[in-house]
Amino acid sequence: MAPRRPVKVIESCRIGPPKGSITSTSAILPLTFFDLVWLPLPTPQLLYYYDFPQPLTQFTESFLPHIKHTLSLALSICYPLAGNLSWPHDSYKPIVKYIDGDSISFTVAESDANFYRLSSNNAKDPEELHPLVPHLPVSGSVVPVSAIQATVFPNSGICIGITIHHSIVDGRSLTHFMKIWASISRLGDAGNAGGESLSNESLPFLDRTVINDPNNIEKTYLKELVRFMGSKSESGSRILKLMDVKLEPDMVRATFELNPTNIWRIKDFILAQHEKTQPNRLSTFVAACAYAWVCLIKAEGKVIKSENPGMARLVVTVDCRARLDNPIPGTYFGNCVRGCVMTSERADLMRGDGVAVATELIKEAMSGLRKGVLGGVEHVLSNLLKLESRRAFAAAGLMGFGIYETDFGWGRPKKVELVSNDRTGALFMRESRDIDGGIEFDLVLHKQVMEAFAQEFYHGLQRSNL
Repeated sequence: MAPRRPVKVIESCRIGPPKGSITSTSAILPLTFFDLVWLPLPTPQLLYYYDFPQPLTQFTESFLPHIKHTLSLALSICYPLAGNLSWPHDSYKPIVKYIDGDSISFTVAESDANFYRLSSNNAKDPEELHPLVPHLPVSGSVVPVSAIQATVFPNSGICIGITIHHSIVDGRSLTHFMKIWASISRLGDAGNAGGESLSNESLPFLDRTVINDPNNIEKTYLKELVRFMGSKSESGSRILKLMDVKLEPDMVRATFELNPTNIWRIKDFILAQHEKTQPNRLSTFVAACAYAWVCLIKAEGKVIKSENPGMARLVVTVDCRARLDNPIPGTYFGNCVRGCVMTSERADLMRGDGVAVATELIKEAMSGLRKGVLGGVEHVLSNLLKLESRRAFAAAGLMGFGIYETDFGWGRPKKVELVSNDRTGALFMRESRDIDGGIEFDLVLHKQVMEAFAQEFYHGLQRSNL
């Protein structure tokens, strides 16, 4: 693996909404229980790679002023991202507060690393991507919500990286912000602070009072968070901290792709094993998750041989916006997701019909949400905190959100990648960039397990029993 190459910082500044662009001089957003569950978790870190075969000066002189200006306009629409997170002692729960003049850290850097290799699907050392991610302080009485970094690879490309506190937004909202910023950038000054260039349907819905809490889940979460955060305080606010999940040694990052033919083959196999399964009820996301999960279990079985393989667990993140008793807009800007946990005997997943077994487990868990999307949610935070310093295999999807439509005026991204899954163990799934109807996902695994996974993944698509 190539060594980690530091970047050269060209400029560090702060960018906020234009002065006076927010109707109120200050705004307070209390966190909902959907937000609170993510408060102690590692920060999501997302990278957008763009082809840009121009010298550094072309970016700094021609594009950088425009990028700063349009970021300021985008923040006037999504102003909570420029605010700060705190848990004042006079507040029942943590809050995000924006005051006129607040801003985010914006870093411009130069890298001499190989842009095409870093943005490829090929295996690489996860730490190679860390210099492209902006630093975001996460411990203290008042912590910033987000930070952005633009890294230029002269004559090759640009990488836009964003780090954000997970208690503020989920993946859907984060990618929504990036598309807003990119749209304003691409459309020029027509995308002004009032958002006239954006349709009303694309503007973020910022009102968090639409989240109802009939089961008082918030109270349960706050008790857990008080125990986790401790009693230390400073300047009238509780000291915030995150779970200490470190990158394990000998890890490898790679991206895998399934084309439509692969997907239909997996679905056909599942349907043949379970004739009661209706084809129109078998989503691509479920089929791909089941296949990836089984490939991982088989790969681990080859590397870690055991007479008693034990239990396997998969966590699937589900968007709740349309599933609540009182559905909320798809543009709701915050967290509105929950995890569904599937457990199985590893031996069952390693059978010839393991993918079908995994599919039924996922479908059963998902169908259970129809009886009440909040069922069992009160236990989610305590279960997550028990995992501190351990990775968990989880699947999160951004299917149907047009993540590769994030065009700043340089064309569609060459690659979009979640960096923080090297600590969390998440499988980050999204629509394929170049294959209509295809999907791609990132994984970070131990080197030997990754080699076994890749072999199982590709060879499985060629076998009759997957």
